[in-house]
Amino acid sequence: MSVIGIDLGTTNSLAAVWRNGKVELIPDALGNLMTPSVVALDGDGNILVGQAAKEEELHHPERCASSFKRFMGTEKKYSLGTREFTPEELSALVLKRIKEMAEEYLQEEVTEAVISVPAYFNNDQRYATKQAAELAGIYCERLINEPSAAALAERQEKTEEEYLLVFDFGGGTLDVSLVDCFENIVEINTIAGDNHLGGTDFDQAIASYFCNAVGIMQNALTPVQWSTLLLEARRCKETLSIQAEVEMCFVWKGNTYSQKLTPEDIFHAGKGLFLRIRDVVSKALMDGGLSPDDISKILLAGGSSCMPTVSLYLGKLFGRNIKAGTEPDYLIATGLGIYTGIKERKEEIKDIMMTDVCPFSLGVGTHFNNSDQEKMDILIERNSILPSRMAKTYIAHTDYQESIRFEIYQGEHYIPEKNLKIGTLDIEIPKAKKGEEEVVVTFSYDINGILEVNAMNPSTGNTANTTIVSGYRRLSQEQLEAQRGKIDGLKRLSKELEEQKAIFAMGERLYAQTTGGLRDAVERTLDYYRCVCNSHSPIRIRKAGRGVLQFFLNAEIQRKRTVFDTLEFQWEDLFEESEEEQ
Repeated sequence: MSVIGIDLGTTNSLAAVWRNGKVELIPDALGNLMTPSVVALDGDGNILVGQAAKEEELHHPERCASSFKRFMGTEKKYSLGTREFTPEELSALVLKRIKEMAEEYLQEEVTEAVISVPAYFNNDQRYATKQAAELAGIYCERLINEPSAAALAERQEKTEEEYLLVFDFGGGTLDVSLVDCFENIVEINTIAGDNHLGGTDFDQAIASYFCNAVGIMQNALTPVQWSTLLLEARRCKETLSIQAEVEMCFVWKGNTYSQKLTPEDIFHAGKGLFLRIRDVVSKALMDGGLSPDDISKILLAGGSSCMPTVSLYLGKLFGRNIKAGTEPDYLIATGLGIYTGIKERKEEIKDIMMTDVCPFSLGVGTHFNNSDQEKMDILIERNSILPSRMAKTYIAHTDYQESIRFEIYQGEHYIPEKNLKIGTLDIEIPKAKKGEEEVVVTFSYDINGILEVNAMNPSTGNTANTTIVSGYRRLSQEQLEAQRGKIDGLKRLSKELEEQKAIFAMGERLYAQTTGGLRDAVERTLDYYRCVCNSHSPIRIRKAGRGVLQFFLNAEIQRKRTVFDTLEFQWEDLFEESEEEQ
């Protein structure tokens, strides 16, 4: 049984394995490496996952769910038809699809995975990710921070010393990590991030910019119309990663509204988002005590880092030309594949060492100067190398206390209640005047994000312990089994029929979007594929499906081409303007 790595992304997910001395990215039956992180309900009540769900989202956004990774560890619910799903249940459906793909590709059962998470995911979000894996029937002992996986991929077969800044910008999150690399050691020194800043936010900014430009009142749009406009904004954003101009169109109240967009417009639309990017990068550098000149290389990871405006803006911040390397979308999955080989002690990579750091400070709420006011007292500071262990001594706050309760928090705020409460620990102490009895509290935080808290009263030797994984929706085994049964019992198409549905939906969309000779070719291809599917021959259908999908992908590229060459950016002065505004 193989251990696989899964990059569970906001927009797309993919998997990798270490096999035959190298990383292999795992494709689906049609050869696609990326599975859209989308879940939908079709007209017959079937649950769709991946490409078929993404195509369904274009026509029926009201019965689709995407970007749910951003709400892992929260109480948010998604409605698909008459059914409600939590973010971790939706993520479990994506993970289950990835597991099935991997088992078909590897021709063996997959029971364990290493899963990537944003470095800035808190305790609840990490626990929810592990719970999603369990619901999908996957054992997940280890979560890997996404920038750490990217750094591991970058260091393949390299031994020179360098200081990397990993800029991991995905669909829903931004992580920035400083990484010290020397020989076979990859050491994460500092991480900073924003769990609600990603490509999805640019989609919303572009949609709002479009409404203002063409005179549509944004608050007059229905939720379905707004979802449709967001999908068009995402299409335009992705198109501008490969060409200089795109036309954004939207039909509303019987009228067609259109507006040409350039990367310059993207900057204007998302100026506030760029300033948030600057703040995260600045925080990482300040925490690491470094200047931009200290960075040897800037490594771009995540699909949103492909936006030309993003690399240009980073270049302005660092005073150098920055370009995305090969396949930023695959970088994290490649690093995960390497880590699975390390985990399985594969001979060729078993000596690679990778350290990680604590993303948030951990501490307890204590009373300030013998008053009733509380403040956060930190035991393990953010960016401490893991595993980490720290102890502090606390004294009784009032006369004749019989016990002390320690409220345990994760976060950076001075006021404890404004941080994330992750647990409590009570310990009995002898009755005495305040200040006479003390308790030694020890925090031990391991590489898997598990916090062990120990309290000990020296005068009696009495101890109390707790292990904190998460305080969020901690389910019993019976509850987990019930949720897993709910997921397993959903009405689903066979993977063959779901693949066919996705291909037909893509072709029908292309037919609607094209004209002339390209449209005729799409029509002929659809007719051909329909005839093959009606033959009911699995081998013919599988072979034809691969060819038809490739044709549609090529047609998509041809449809996006324009007479414009790659834009030579002439608007760098906008960045100075944005900084002056601050």
